[in-house]
Amino acid sequence: MAIIPLFFMEAVVALGIDLQDNQKHWIGTGFLVSSKEQYNPNATNVYIITNKHVVKNQHCLYVRFNNNNAIGVKDLPMSLIGKGGIKNYSEHPNPNVDIVAIQINTYLILRNNLNLSHFNLDDHSLMLNQMKNTGVCEGSLVYALGFPMNLVGNDVKAPLCRLGCISRVADAFVNPQAAETFLVDAQSFPGNSGGPIISRPECISINGTPINNSANLIGILSAYIPYRETLYSGQTGIERMIQEENSGLTIVHPVDRIKEVVELERKRIEQTMTANPHASHEDKEGAVV
Repeated sequence: MAIIPLFFMEAVVALGIDLQDNQKHWIGTGFLVSSKEQYNPNATNVYIITNKHVVKNQHCLYVRFNNNNAIGVKDLPMSLIGKGGIKNYSEHPNPNVDIVAIQINTYLILRNNLNLSHFNLDDHSLMLNQMKNTGVCEGSLVYALGFPMNLVGNDVKAPLCRLGCISRVADAFVNPQAAETFLVDAQSFPGNSGGPIISRPECISINGTPINNSANLIGILSAYIPYRETLYSGQTGIERMIQEENSGLTIVHPVDRIKEVVELERKRIEQTMTANPHASHEDKEGAVV
């Protein structure tokens, strides 16, 4: 029996840049989320979510999608900087929250017969209060999805799945409106940045405690916490070297902060449409072109 819904895996995309000889280097991970339009609840907008540090200093990224009804993949260019150097995305205003949202052109993706699976933020995610109320807390198992170390594949876009657990979230539960992060024990490496963290459904729990019986998006991976050890000379006592390694603890931003940056991006697109009412519908749809 599957524990992670297939469309969760399909919603994860690889983000890359061009190298010489038209070779692509995959530098990060993103995932697609959807949110209902403010004035039309029957329509939804789709956004790519990733980290600020993944898009930093980049003018264009390639987004890898799977073909819908055939074997193979397609890489679509995503313009990050528009006319006048204006960013085609929204950043979370808190400098400690490493999240950006980019509304995408769904028409282009569907016209290319590409898979447009996404996390519905209303139905497929848990905010911090919801995590607390359903028992998703320290010790709960989670999955980290992404494309570490350029491991993307040529014939199919299939993210790697790594199992971990929540290490600390109690402090985030104290003030969820302001919580920036919680910690997960899951190995992450370059390329994992921007990937989703998924809660594992459980069929058992301690008597009298809540239980989470469905897989849900609970956050976005930012980076691992490095362990640093300073090496000193035995003769002089002078610092000679700092040795650094992956501690295995990973920084995660909760869904609460993802929803905030999605709302900022919705408002940015709305303002763009108001300022340019003669733009085509596809122009208004977003940045994947």
